[in-house]
Amino acid sequence: MDLNGYFDPVSLDRPEFHLLPEKYSFVRNISIHTPDRPIHNMDQYQLALIGVPEDKAAYIRGSAAAPDRVRGMLYQLRKINKNVKVYDLGNLKITGNINDTYYAIRDITLELFERKVIPFFIGGSQDLSFGVILALEKMEGIRQLVTMDPRLDFWPEKDPEINSRNYLNHILDKKVKKHFTYSNLGHQVYFIAENQVDILEREFMESLRLGELREDIRKAEPLIRDADFLGIDMNSVRHSDAPGVTNPSPNGCFGDELCAITRYGGISEKVKVCGLFELSPEKDLNDQTSHLAAQAVWYFIDGLSHRLKENPVETSEHTKKFIITPDELDQELVFIKSNLSERWWIEIPVKNPLTNHNYFISCSYEDYKKACNNVIPDRWWRYLHRLGN
Repeated sequence: MDLNGYFDPVSLDRPEFHLLPEKYSFVRNISIHTPDRPIHNMDQYQLALIGVPEDKAAYIRGSAAAPDRVRGMLYQLRKINKNVKVYDLGNLKITGNINDTYYAIRDITLELFERKVIPFFIGGSQDLSFGVILALEKMEGIRQLVTMDPRLDFWPEKDPEINSRNYLNHILDKKVKKHFTYSNLGHQVYFIAENQVDILEREFMESLRLGELREDIRKAEPLIRDADFLGIDMNSVRHSDAPGVTNPSPNGCFGDELCAITRYGGISEKVKVCGLFELSPEKDLNDQTSHLAAQAVWYFIDGLSHRLKENPVETSEHTKKFIITPDELDQELVFIKSNLSERWWIEIPVKNPLTNHNYFISCSYEDYKKACNNVIPDRWWRYLHRLGN
């Protein structure tokens, strides 16, 4: 597959000032698709930056202009760890048909997966995630989506037209939902309908309220560690930190919490694709939001440079096993702790047909302590029902 046919080369004006001397900056440490340097040797890279200037299906327009603004800020940040090779593929070519964009994202994602390259999409509206979902749907096994969003982007009322507020309807379809699990970070209760939470509970999926997330941002880490796709709506960040989004709100996460989330995504050995959506440069103040988004991308790459191979099934020499038999449960709970990172997993007594071992899901030390006190972790119950159906 020739990726050059999908992308317009990068074309940016030189910045009026530099945050760092240019030799120390990000732009000097990556490969860039330009008119005289076509895309080549993708197998040598770990991450591909992809701009998607598309918002035809957005609930609120304005995000199509975001990719180059974020790119311009990212290029000025400190150069990345030399062990992580990044290729900026440029901006996806956009046609008059939004479906062309979805299927182009699908094809590009699958091609990069084959080459073991992580696509990082800089949008554009959040319905672009639908293209990634189409790619994950082609893969074997159960795929896990994590979004960071103040809203839940699905509606019980069916609408044949996909948009940025209903694109998740696809993973709730009867024919599709068995292939996906879903978690959201930071929903704000006044932005969602009560029946949306009921639907998540019925499907044994979950969403952390903003208050829970901000109480301890580390609660997000186990969810992200299990994700195949991390999709971030920049409306999740409060207006004071991110004024340049499509639908700003006075409440939300702080900018540093956004960067913690993306770094968790980079560190996770399972995250295969990430996306950042819903910036609106025309609403921004002094490019503050574009700068924050660029820092979030930077932290993902920084996390990627610290990835460890510590799958609990494959790296038993670096783990400890803890077995607990709670009073109210007639079976053992098996916890695994990594000696490399001190992260935790819990075994689900359901066979994974792809590995021929039981499933292991990420959890926290707090989950282990609860189990020691005869409290069964909610994630264990949820995944037992979800995977056992």
